[in-house]
Amino acid sequence: MRRHLLLTALTSSLLLAGCASWFEGSTQFQPTPLAAIKPLQALDVKWTLQQAAPAASFLPVYANGNVVTADADGRIRSVDALSGRVQSDVALKRGLASGVAVSGDTVLVGSQDAKLLAVNRTSGKILWEQPLTSLMLEAPQIAGDIVVVRTNDARLTGFSLADGKQQWSVVNVLPQLTVRNNGSMQAVGKEAVMVGQAGGRVDIVNPLTGNTIWQGAVATPRGATELERVTDVTSRPAFDGGQVCAVAYQGRVACFDARSGSLQWGREVSSSRGVAVDARNVYVTAEDGSIWAYDRQSGRNVWKNDDLKYRDVSGPAMIGRFVLVVDGEGYAHLLSNESGGIVGRNKIGTTGPVNQPVSLGSSALVQGRDGRLAMLNLG
Repeated sequence: MRRHLLLTALTSSLLLAGCASWFEGSTQFQPTPLAAIKPLQALDVKWTLQQAAPAASFLPVYANGNVVTADADGRIRSVDALSGRVQSDVALKRGLASGVAVSGDTVLVGSQDAKLLAVNRTSGKILWEQPLTSLMLEAPQIAGDIVVVRTNDARLTGFSLADGKQQWSVVNVLPQLTVRNNGSMQAVGKEAVMVGQAGGRVDIVNPLTGNTIWQGAVATPRGATELERVTDVTSRPAFDGGQVCAVAYQGRVACFDARSGSLQWGREVSSSRGVAVDARNVYVTAEDGSIWAYDRQSGRNVWKNDDLKYRDVSGPAMIGRFVLVVDGEGYAHLLSNESGGIVGRNKIGTTGPVNQPVSLGSSALVQGRDGRLAMLNLG
């Protein structure tokens, strides 16, 4: 039986530690102090809501004017996106491992006893449940009439949204060591699901059959030890304008033609935090907190911002034409998409790590792992 190590804590320690010596100990990088800025764009906190501290595997979802959240205690909330008022609040009598996905009034979550649950979000009634082969540690994806889930044993499974009947199942082989993955799947309409994989790969999967449409090598494992060879895509790939872009931990960022899967370009950078795209660039938060912009067509480095290094910076998200990131001290920063300079800032009150913000046009949804949920707007 192969041994797999989930490197969540190790990833964080490697991010903040310098060169370690058996005799001299390790050097801890201090967070870069925030420099004063001249605000050019206001960033407002429209509303906040304090919840139980969720694991990284719980991500909020925007659906039909509401924000839907869940937590490990089995609480599912629906919040009005404009006002922040709680519309419904149900408590399941079972613990949850991950969530959420939403279709109409149905919420899909994974339970701590390894089951996929379909729940009515207003009444809390369980519409159906299906056993899984292992815990589901990331939110499911809905592609048309199919719910796609990935379990901790690297199995991808498709279920009918209507009644939960299993449609297909595919097993992937894990390397010896992997970084814990809390969310690297993203549905693209009814046609495909993008799946970031261990070993530096992104797979495009047909949700109706589970067949792989194409595979792309974001990065290739390299190094003398198993630890050096950990190269995983642990954040959601981005799709836009016929292009798929993804980034790998200890690897690189790469973009592919969405139809053929052919590699368009790749550039060396290590990130487990995610990518964002606009019409011109691909944006990446590196493991050290630096933020990079690459030209979407050529891969040319457009700019790099080092002002937030070692501040436990989130993955990037677009808010209007600006790049939004949130640091571990609860500051949200707006970066110019053209120059990378910080043009706006606001303290939103989160403490510690923040999941990659959810882009909603000129707004963005931020959830800290301390349970604080905030809706941000451009002023």
